[in-house]
Amino acid sequence: MSDMTAISQPLKNVLQGLSDQRPVPLLPTLSIFAGHEVSEPQLVDFVWSANPNDGGLVQLRLALAKWDASAELDVEDELGAITEPGSPARRRAVVRALGLSESAESKLAELIPVHVDGAIIISKTFEPWYDKARNERSTLYWDDYEKYLSEVKKWPAPLIAGLDRSTTSVVERLTDPTRAEVKATKGLVVGYVQSGKTANFTGVAAKAIDAGYRLVIIMTGTIEILRSQTQRRIDMELMGVENVLAGQDASDPVVARNLDYQQDEEWLAGNFVRHSQQALDQPGATRIRRVTTHKYDYKNLPQGLSQLRYDRVDKSKPLNDPVNLNHVDAYVVVVKKNSSPLKKLISDLKPIQSGLGELPALIIDDESDLASVNTKDPKKSAERTAINKLIREVMEVVPRAQYVGYTATPFANVFIDPDDESDLFPSDFVLSLPRPTGYMGVQEFHDIDVDWDLVPKNFETSNELAFVRAIKGDPATDPANQRKELAAALDSWVLSGAIKKYREKYSDREFRHHTMLVHENVKNAAHDEAAELVRKLWDNGRFGSSDGLARLKARFETDFQPVMQARAENEPVPPSFSDLKSFIGEALAEMTSGGSNPVLIVNSDANVQQQQEALDFDKGKVWRVLVGGAKLSRGFTVEGLTTSFFRRKAGQADTLMQAGRWFGFRAGYRDLVRLYIRRDDKVDLYEAFEALLLDEESFREELTKYVGVDEDGRPIVEPRQIPPLVSQHLPWLKPSARTKMFNAVVQSRSSVGAFHQLNSVPPRNERSKHALNLSTALIPMLLCATKQVKLPYVDSSTGKRSSQPVLVGLIDADKFLSLFETMTWHPDYTDVIKPLKAWIIAATKDGRIQDWAVIWPQSRTGSDAYFVEFEELGVSAPIWKRKRRTEQRIDFTGENKRNILAAEAVPSGADVESLGRSETRGALVISLVDDRVQTDTQPTRDDVTGLLSLRAPDKAVRNKRGLIQYGVLVKAKAGAVSVDKE
Repeated sequence: MSDMTAISQPLKNVLQGLSDQRPVPLLPTLSIFAGHEVSEPQLVDFVWSANPNDGGLVQLRLALAKWDASAELDVEDELGAITEPGSPARRRAVVRALGLSESAESKLAELIPVHVDGAIIISKTFEPWYDKARNERSTLYWDDYEKYLSEVKKWPAPLIAGLDRSTTSVVERLTDPTRAEVKATKGLVVGYVQSGKTANFTGVAAKAIDAGYRLVIIMTGTIEILRSQTQRRIDMELMGVENVLAGQDASDPVVARNLDYQQDEEWLAGNFVRHSQQALDQPGATRIRRVTTHKYDYKNLPQGLSQLRYDRVDKSKPLNDPVNLNHVDAYVVVVKKNSSPLKKLISDLKPIQSGLGELPALIIDDESDLASVNTKDPKKSAERTAINKLIREVMEVVPRAQYVGYTATPFANVFIDPDDESDLFPSDFVLSLPRPTGYMGVQEFHDIDVDWDLVPKNFETSNELAFVRAIKGDPATDPANQRKELAAALDSWVLSGAIKKYREKYSDREFRHHTMLVHENVKNAAHDEAAELVRKLWDNGRFGSSDGLARLKARFETDFQPVMQARAENEPVPPSFSDLKSFIGEALAEMTSGGSNPVLIVNSDANVQQQQEALDFDKGKVWRVLVGGAKLSRGFTVEGLTTSFFRRKAGQADTLMQAGRWFGFRAGYRDLVRLYIRRDDKVDLYEAFEALLLDEESFREELTKYVGVDEDGRPIVEPRQIPPLVSQHLPWLKPSARTKMFNAVVQSRSSVGAFHQLNSVPPRNERSKHALNLSTALIPMLLCATKQVKLPYVDSSTGKRSSQPVLVGLIDADKFLSLFETMTWHPDYTDVIKPLKAWIIAATKDGRIQDWAVIWPQSRTGSDAYFVEFEELGVSAPIWKRKRRTEQRIDFTGENKRNILAAEAVPSGADVESLGRSETRGALVISLVDDRVQTDTQPTRDDVTGLLSLRAPDKAVRNKRGLIQYGVLVKAKAGAVSVDKE
């Protein structure tokens, strides 16, 4: 037996049990399991030498990640203080508790970095029950799911630990299924588009069933292929082989013939989770019974839900008493949000409604902003939209049902009436999931916070240059240009497919799927026309001919090769086109394996069903071009998506964000992804996506300020207070197709902890207001900044130290307020300025703010570095490039990152050159910007607008409750937050 094997398996066995409790000295126990003494140097040598997928090393990563992140774990540092989750101090304390040295801790930290949990939770207070339940009840399904993610799907340990924490955060806020009193809860989990929300609700379902929930209803989107996709995931990762077979013998030809997965590659390869018959036979372990299958949505049961046999062992006690609950099977329904199957489910539930009062049930609503939200105006009709009405009816029939919605676009959900207790507003909690590792989202397709004054723009530094290809105009007015652009996108798809084949040969990568998406219109007739055009372009492409190869060679050398050289990381890169040429034929063969061309139309349930075989990413390889609209925009995962051609303009923010199917995980081919998107003088969809998705990011960051409880143990913000916070934070964001005005309003709101960038100035054509802002407010502030200094900062994205030249000075707090009072803003921004101003006035009045540091950034370089003479200032003022956002927005893009970072020392109370140190001093960053559409010539004073960012001193908030204060427009019952829908 090798030294590696002698440590690996014992280490895995020890840590599987140890990671769920406090860390204890590791080496003595490890030595017992290994049958010989294991020293610290031997353990460290194993950790550094083992294969990354070694079972013992994987279990060590998982255990450390759990201990790093656990909020329930009280591990003390050297001085006896409790360490914070996700901190280096926590890791040091954990390693010391394991009996290992400081040297070992340093080496472990280098190989296995500290895990930081990034979930954001806004929640009511809740009754703690789940920690005790995990210790006293079965954890079979979660344990097996966690093991499956580690050993089969090869998830990194920090991802699994993060999933454990976030799913626990959801389940612990549900009601204890054994609770005597009926209590329903409603929550919302917010992820990212195409970011793995299914894994989260699978984990929630596993933990809920372990804890005692005996009916789980998973509602998917509105199309059958999405429902069957979700059913398979649940069957493969939660149900497992034993529950899918339900006691049948898979070797029996009759059973095999009717089995959902008799031809499924993953089933045949043994990649469905297994629970073991022995584990399922243990006392307290629960069997799961499928009510729906991969092939079939919900159908009426012959004798209603009584067929599901919720029989009590002790009839003198309720069903949800532990005596009965531990002997009852759990039933899982995966149903699409369609009236027919939901009505059938309700009709089967109703006959035994009296017994359902004791049934702990969980409703998981995937894509919860689609169909679930009532979109009818209650002022005009008492009727509700069909799916909303049916979901509410399920919750009425099963009074113990807990509702958890999942979405990537949460605004429709948080704008539901909070006072309508029968509706689906997430009144108990809103949980925003962290951005997962390896995800390609807005940050990977857009150049966020890159300072082009300091960084050269090239394929290595610019995501836009690397991945985005502009398309222009309307096909109806310029069909020739449409053909040219689509042909270029097809060439990119063929080339990237060939590169995937090259990488398969020269690495251990396997690319089962390779897809292209064409999304130009919502109308089916337009899809037919686009598909026919793509087919013609494919037939005329002649990719293997000398002309076709010459065309591909040119694109390879000007586009793919330089991007791969800059972005491929450790993936194989063809040295030249001649090295790639032979793989083009392999790619074309894969693309045409189902016919003469790879084009599929996906725009209705009917044609989706007809093409189920060709679109089934689970069953076999899919190398296809998908042409469609809404059916490709919601929930349905397009695997292997490498080339996207997107021209459709959506009306609502949530619709546009959901259309971003090109976001997702692209392991092994991130550098090959290309987005062809409309960018012209009429429509810039790329910029629209950036603005909307940055709004989401900005709102997530905003919520982090209000996470947790105040000094009295009360939540700083409850979910019912999020709607006015959305309206106040993002006044230009229309929550849904209907305008809604909330009775709750933000009365006072601080700027502590982050800069408040006041970018919503009057419209561009109101030049007199801009001139007045400059002359009466901003220039008098700038006159206080007379000392030239360099403020040091650390770039948050690179960790590099630098400095920013600025002019600085001080202005008295009362004088600042008098100048601030004269400023004019965009009319829609008034409700943002009022509560901020109210808080600053109060903090100034009682001395928490005594003065402000005026910080005027000076450095501008490059060919577009303009300066304008301001006689009052006596200097030639640098003019910064800040773009007004379009698409009905009312603001400029954010302040230059280095200007903000350089100013952060002031409100933190640190010692700043020429200013000194003060805990009652805020920071004002003022930039003069060019407010023209075309900015390629020298601006004049009339073209300049002043923008202000401010941050109050960090010590200005006496308690967390002072961060934000709410009021009501119309007084109602105590604590009410009403909604007036128009």
